Amino acid sequence: MRHRNSQTLLAYWNARRQTEPAPLRTEILPEDLGGLLANLFVLRRMDSDHHVFRLAGTGLCRMHRREFRDQNFLSLWDGHDRQHMRAALEGALSAPAPASLVADAIALDGATTEVELTLLPLRGPEGFLDRALGLYQPLGAGLPSLRPIVRHRITEVRPALEPDPSVSFFGTHDQPVRAMVANDV
Repeated sequence: MRHRNSQTLLAYWNARRQTEPAPLRTEILPEDLGGLLANLFVLRRMDSDHHVFRLAGTGLCRMHRREFRDQNFLSLWDGHDRQHMRAALEGALSAPAPASLVADAIALDGATTEVELTLLPLRGPEGFLDRALGLYQPLGAGLPSLRPIVRHRITEVRPALEPDPSVSFFGTHDQPVRAMVANDV
């Protein structure tokens, strides 16, 4: 995660979950996240194609010039970007583990700004992993346009990963670690 706010939220989430795979939604306290509240959101998974906003910060709403409560988060994404976002959300909830993405937020007049999205799984009241705590963090100075954001283009995906205990990413001094990466973009 690039932005300090994203790293702060991840550290808070880790502290709240303690030994559980993810914290309960009720364990996330707004007063603990004062500086992040404007760009925070909480989603509830209805099914794999519908992750509905339960809460959306004022900064997020202001950048898009609209309210999000009870709207589908995936409606902010089109085509392949929607599929990648859906996979990131579903992966975060099923792993459970953090996921993050970087995207270009594109305003109505074509102006763009880079944003980082952090997705952290939460357990709902019944204990099921059916919520996600998110942060929509601009990486630059903010939206350089007074027009609303109308679409997004994903530029980077860091999916939720469960580390395999049989794989070590730390080599000895004599034996460097080699990794192969595939990218279909």
